[in-house]
Amino acid sequence: MSLETLPPELLMHLPEHLHSLEDLYSLFSTSRALYHTCGNPSPKFIPRLAANSRVFFRPHPHLLIAFTARQLADWAVISGDRRYQLELAIQGGVEKLLELALEVAELSMDDIRIIHLYKNDVLNPVNRRLDLAAGPASQSNDFLTVCNDPETALLSWVIYGELFHHSHELTYLPFPHHKPLSSIIRYKWFVYCMPDVNSFHYQRFPKGEIPQFFHDMPNEEDRFQQLSMGEAVESFLTTEQWRSRLETSPLYEVILAEDRKLFVSAAKHMGLKSLELIIDGGVERLAADLEQVSKGIRQRRLENEAHKSTGKVSLGKHLGQAIGDPWLLSPFIMLSSDLKFTLWHNLPTDDESDDDELDLPEDFNQTRLSQLIRSPPQRANSA
Repeated sequence: MSLETLPPELLMHLPEHLHSLEDLYSLFSTSRALYHTCGNPSPKFIPRLAANSRVFFRPHPHLLIAFTARQLADWAVISGDRRYQLELAIQGGVEKLLELALEVAELSMDDIRIIHLYKNDVLNPVNRRLDLAAGPASQSNDFLTVCNDPETALLSWVIYGELFHHSHELTYLPFPHHKPLSSIIRYKWFVYCMPDVNSFHYQRFPKGEIPQFFHDMPNEEDRFQQLSMGEAVESFLTTEQWRSRLETSPLYEVILAEDRKLFVSAAKHMGLKSLELIIDGGVERLAADLEQVSKGIRQRRLENEAHKSTGKVSLGKHLGQAIGDPWLLSPFIMLSSDLKFTLWHNLPTDDESDDDELDLPEDFNQTRLSQLIRSPPQRANSA
């Protein structure tokens, strides 16, 4: 008896018992009958098959996390218990974060095709440019002054935009129904999911509290991931990289001059779309998304002016209090400014921010913030 003779309702369950996408492709490529019954399995099973496809989904696990991070964030903000689960996963490193994503996220076969196209049309070209600008292919002879793993750095950039999209969108979208992920969770993502020798040192990790997964990393893996990201940001992922592209869009001229800096910052933190913006034709393809950002920023400007006309300060001044995040020090979060704190223990400010936008609490304590980053998540404080 061949597989094709089995009832279709049984054949449809075969993908659930396969190991990887390669196995799935081999199965439905054998006959037309198996293609029609097994070629479009449930989106619940595809992420697991993708996770086991180490050849296609390289670098693993960052590529798969990048394409599921937004779903994971939308799932986590719904309840305090889910925020706790996400924080716990983040503190276990990228492998634990992937495990949670596999439980939560769904991917269709169409999504797999989109990932394949994105990797070839966006990630690979940008990766080559970063490698030449700041990676091993650059002319630097010092491994500490290069981005050691450009592709992983790019995907970490994407994950930052996708996983914390609720926080980024506060600048141009109406307040969401659920408050964004906390700054503590965001800083923990840097420390544990981009592990770095310098970060553990400056965040004052006792030797016995440096996570075991860091000790177990293979020797060939980058142990200076935040430093690598810093080199990528300094040499390639610069504001000018996006500004030069966005200046070609009519939307750039529509925005007031004093808001263009915010427009560029919002665009460069759009996750997957942010990298697409810096390849040829990306600004044109994403015109609708940029229009939404432009319109939202202009609306925020009107709201702030209305606040000021009544004697009230702008919402940005007290945004952390409004969304219940006492550690949100600036209304406009940026990877470069967050990195300054998690890598070097410098205040999470940035040259792109206006100094008067910072809203440091009177009792702000950097040492306490580092202590919270090092500490296990608490259910009572995870909402």
